Amino acid sequence: MKTISTEIKKLQRKINYSKHDITQKIILHLANCMDFSFSYTLNKKLGLPQFPGRVLRDLLKADDRDFGDSITELKRLHLIEKKVNYDGSILISLTSRGKLRALNMRFKHLERVHKNEKWDGKWRMVAYDIPDEFKRGRDALRYRAHIAGFYELQKSLFLYPYDCQKEIEDFVQLFKLEKYVRFALLDFIDNQDFLLRKFKLNCREVAQ
Repeated sequence: MKTISTEIKKLQRKINYSKHDITQKIILHLANCMDFSFSYTLNKKLGLPQFPGRVLRDLLKADDRDFGDSITELKRLHLIEKKVNYDGSILISLTSRGKLRALNMRFKHLERVHKNEKWDGKWRMVAYDIPDEFKRGRDALRYRAHIAGFYELQKSLFLYPYDCQKEIEDFVQLFKLEKYVRFALLDFIDNQDFLLRKFKLNCREVAQ
């Protein structure tokens, strides 16, 4: 199974380079970081944020000023929060709203990320029985499954051919639905021919 780092990096590469897109890439990078956060320092001479390493600079394809503008915009939208560390560096982390934004991006682009991949021959099943007191989370899960292109086999059961376990796990944790949602990896399901046509898959070209 691919790591979330691999999936997020693929999505980041598919986003074009503009200031708006830099903010999206920062959100995705934070979603991939331990504790959903990273630190950066200020250039004391210029008063601009400095990238926290070459990897992020290469990923964003942006200069320090664009990086600083994007951090300011994310803070204005309450997608991140900032904290000054004891050494003077600045820690930024995703808020709950920022984590939801990252998840929305990942669900929205799931099909696009896997478009040119060979199918591994396995089906991902998401099943749930969520009580009315968690209706907001239940509706949110159904909505994201639909925008990601999941097939609704029954009212509370969805199927998908590509890796989506981390997206589901993160969503469930964010909405505190661990007791009510199950995820399964299936080697076989009847009526597969219909699903193969639905997802435009060729079972003869399964990845080994």
